Amino acid sequence: MTDTRYRPGPGWKRAGIAPVYDHTSGIRVHVHGWLRLACGTLIDGSRWPELLSVGRFVRICGGNRKRGVMVWGRYTAAQAAKDGER
Repeated sequence: MTDTRYRPGPGWKRAGIAPVYDHTSGIRVHVHGWLRLACGTLIDGSRWPELLSVGRFVRICGGNRKRGVMVWGRYTAAQAAKDGER
């Protein structure tokens, strides 16, 4: 039986020994809430108002911080691409 508890999911790959994950879309997230979009823009999810959004996604993911930050990163990248501002 394979242990898949620590695998982040399709499209995600762990970047080194730090809790940093790269997605195939070009975004990079850190478990503490730092996000680098594909265009190179950095977003700090530990500051207001992004902190509210990160907390919301962590709650949606059942309190799992890693999973919540990954979902927040994908959502933020999609919104940025849609808006074209970041």
